[in-house]
Amino acid sequence: MKRILLILFVLTFYSCAVSIGNSAPIETNAKDAVKNGNSVYNSNANTMVAFNKILPKKRAAFEMLNKTIIMPAIQRVNPSVYNSLTFLSPDDQNEDGTYTFLYIANPYLENQSYDILSMLIEVHGRTRAEEYFKLWLDCFSEEQDTLLFR
Repeated sequence: MKRILLILFVLTFYSCAVSIGNSAPIETNAKDAVKNGNSVYNSNANTMVAFNKILPKKRAAFEMLNKTIIMPAIQRVNPSVYNSLTFLSPDDQNEDGTYTFLYIANPYLENQSYDILSMLIEVHGRTRAEEYFKLWLDCFSEEQDTLLFR
């Protein structure tokens, strides 16, 4: 039930989030574009939400890794993926003391790779990329959970 409420909250307030990318318009075919009030979206596109439950002691490290290493690597390797992503940081802890950070890919580019390790390897080389990736993984209290929406 909490997950459903969290998803509804995220989708309701998603328009208040700050995009990581440069907010360049996504190219769509006019026949696929749907207008709903002030929103224009591609009716054939998906949205991916990745839930990251982070240990309380690792919150600052996770945020720093994302802002200074992971997101710049994604931007350098694949600007399209970077521009589709929004990274949301929580204000408050969950009941269990963890923090839930979100990656939202809107649109989720099905023909593109969102694999963080491969992008880190391309930018930093295998050895350093694996060190960064281990630091990133050590922040999690449980495995990342992703949901795909149409």
